[in-house]
Amino acid sequence: MGSSPTEAGGAPVAMTGWVTLGNGEVRELASLGSRLGARILDWILVSVVIGVLAVIGIAGAIASGDEAGFIALVFGLALMVLVITLLYEMTMIALRGQTVGKMMVGAKVVRATDGEIPGWGKSIGRWLILVAPSLIPIGGFILTLLVYLSPTFDNRRQGWHDKAVATVVVKA
Repeated sequence: MGSSPTEAGGAPVAMTGWVTLGNGEVRELASLGSRLGARILDWILVSVVIGVLAVIGIAGAIASGDEAGFIALVFGLALMVLVITLLYEMTMIALRGQTVGKMMVGAKVVRATDGEIPGWGKSIGRWLILVAPSLIPIGGFILTLLVYLSPTFDNRRQGWHDKAVATVVVKA
């Protein structure tokens, strides 16, 4: 945790890098760099898992010589990417408030009201807001990029996905 400056009456002084939760607790925010680092580490981890599964599936399809099976495999891999990222991100945030990447950089997602782990509803909401724009055929990439960049537009470093479900990312 750490401490922040306080006024004579014990009230926290507003300063960049700190947030006062709804219960009055003052927590240090995770830096934008640590959030980016956590995201990159998570992408690497998920990519390795998906890559291993893809190689196994492709090797099996090639060995069988079944062209229709290979085409089905490609669609199956796309679905697998969606399912693995969904399960990884949502489950880790819902149950721990941290993905493996966030654990490695010392960041944690908490409810803005009380500093507790977000739970399933908020975790699902955060994930949907991060992923939904990418499903839009034209311009979806730009919207997704804006969602990922949105913490840079806010003094509490809350992305749109955090604001929508009332979470903040703090130092663990």
